[in-house]
Amino acid sequence: MPYRQLEHTADLCFEVTAASFEALLGEALRAMTEWIGPVWSDGAAERPFRIDAPDRTALLVDLLNEALALSQIHREAYDALSIRSGGENYVEGSFRGRAISGARDEIKAVTYHGAKVEELADGSCVAMLLMDI
Repeated sequence: MPYRQLEHTADLCFEVTAASFEALLGEALRAMTEWIGPVWSDGAAERPFRIDAPDRTALLVDLLNEALALSQIHREAYDALSIRSGGENYVEGSFRGRAISGARDEIKAVTYHGAKVEELADGSCVAMLLMDI
């Protein structure tokens, strides 16, 4: 399983794992969207993004917050992404999903507090994420 929800006293906490940093971005987005529980509607959605940040942890947090913001603005949810280019300090691509008519739960924001991305010796990545609900 690429992610698991961990116990936390006040917020939502996820540990996400993937074979690479790019895959980690997609798995974290999927975990967040699954937890929200969108009520899908007709109509595919694709929204471009470019995130610039000082490190991988900030890239992940900022990417997820961008997805949350676009989701609220356009009444969509995103369960996949395509990455066109990226590096240590930026990632560019598109969120992919569908229109929604509502959601089971809400995430207010992904926080920097407690967030961490670690690359393991085999090149795989693990992230810890706290989300304000």
